[in-house]
Amino acid sequence: MEDAVALLESLTRNLDIFRSRLGAPANADVLVRRFRSGAFESAIIAIDGMVNMQMINENILKPCMDLPESAGEDVPEDQRSAFLMGHAVSILPMKMKDNVDAILSDVLGGQCALLCEGCATAAVMDTRGFEKRTIGKPEVEQVVLGPHESFNESIRTNITLLRRIVQREELTTEFVSAGGTMKTRCALLYLRGTADEEMAKKIRARLENCSYDFALTTGTVEQLIEEHPFSLLPQCVRTERPDRAASFLAEGQIVVLTDGSPFALGAPATIYHQLHTPDDASMRWQYGTFLRIVRTIGMLIHIFLPGLYLAVMRFHQELLSPMLLTSVYETSSRVPIPLFLEALLMTLAFDLINEAGLRAPGAMGNALGIVSGLILGQSAVSADIVSPLLLIVVAASGLGGFCVPGYAMSIGLKLVQLLFLVAGAAGGLYAITLLLGAFLCALCAMNSVGSPLTAPLTPPRRGNPDIFLRLPMKYQKARAFFAKRTRH
Repeated sequence: MEDAVALLESLTRNLDIFRSRLGAPANADVLVRRFRSGAFESAIIAIDGMVNMQMINENILKPCMDLPESAGEDVPEDQRSAFLMGHAVSILPMKMKDNVDAILSDVLGGQCALLCEGCATAAVMDTRGFEKRTIGKPEVEQVVLGPHESFNESIRTNITLLRRIVQREELTTEFVSAGGTMKTRCALLYLRGTADEEMAKKIRARLENCSYDFALTTGTVEQLIEEHPFSLLPQCVRTERPDRAASFLAEGQIVVLTDGSPFALGAPATIYHQLHTPDDASMRWQYGTFLRIVRTIGMLIHIFLPGLYLAVMRFHQELLSPMLLTSVYETSSRVPIPLFLEALLMTLAFDLINEAGLRAPGAMGNALGIVSGLILGQSAVSADIVSPLLLIVVAASGLGGFCVPGYAMSIGLKLVQLLFLVAGAAGGLYAITLLLGAFLCALCAMNSVGSPLTAPLTPPRRGNPDIFLRLPMKYQKARAFFAKRTRH
């Protein structure tokens, strides 16, 4: 690991170092302005397009250049930056730094560095002024009831949205740089006294010890946090809604924001968090419970129905009534494709239609999905390529998949569905039962930042009655089971 490069007392040599590191003057984005500030010379370093030039002109340059020629002549050289901060500059927040790498990282992120002659310390000020997307409506987590605000790509704006909801003095924000050569700024937010700070230390350490060259997206940051990289199911819960992220904080979770990403990560998380929606807490408990039951049934249909259909048709025909079995055999006898291949092709065709509709622009996507489904399904049945009952099974399974709230969770369950499809074709209900047992054992053994993924059911932990059923608010506690838990 290279030794840290410290600032020098010579302003000219310091500017030469920054010009060399930033490739100036060939790099036209680098702004270096040297000027007189009272009895000594100073300089500003910034990146064009990343800073607010009006703020720099009015709050830094003009006040410093308007100082009398005798201003600061009695100030020790190593205190000149602090002198300008106390008598001229009017920008908040500000930090004093003496490490070239740290100053460069801040300047590249849109901040401004003020250096003075004879002073080996620079004042780094927050002068960000780059363009960013305005706060809009959620695109993925749309709700009928509840707020209609979503995060955007500015980490500072996202933190402000959270602080506007969670107006508590215990709310703590820590900034961490993740990545190697191309660092990405992340923010860890948690409530002191509510969140388990040992978990926050684990997340901070995993981000700081990142060995990848860059971690630009929330997906990459999630992979740095998770403990089981080969798991099919996500171990962090992702949201684009400030109100839901605020609920994570209230439950004792740590929220991770990534600069440039409109999503927040909540960790530790349980498997039940992936099945909850913001609507559940925005309506009466009876309605939220009913929708959760419908959502759970849809998820189970999505996972098991195709595999159960293959298992029954190949190994357990006695479970069907003779009349239904005769009808199925009559339609299937004209299909030249084996049953397993028929089910696999139809399942993949449904996924293909879904993906094409998702990637198609605008309203064309909805029309593409509906038309493709109708045309392909009807044509496949008319051409005796698939049986009508299998088409119904695949369509019902696909509708159940749309009940899963999280996009990442739905993709993971799609892979689980294919495993049960193969098990049903290979060994019938016995193979499905064995695979289900192995899957549940693996799920119970998984952790999310040290917290069991299936708690509080297994291992049993004391927590809110808000898992599959949502009881009235008077039974809801302020903290979840993983918040400041006590080991016995």
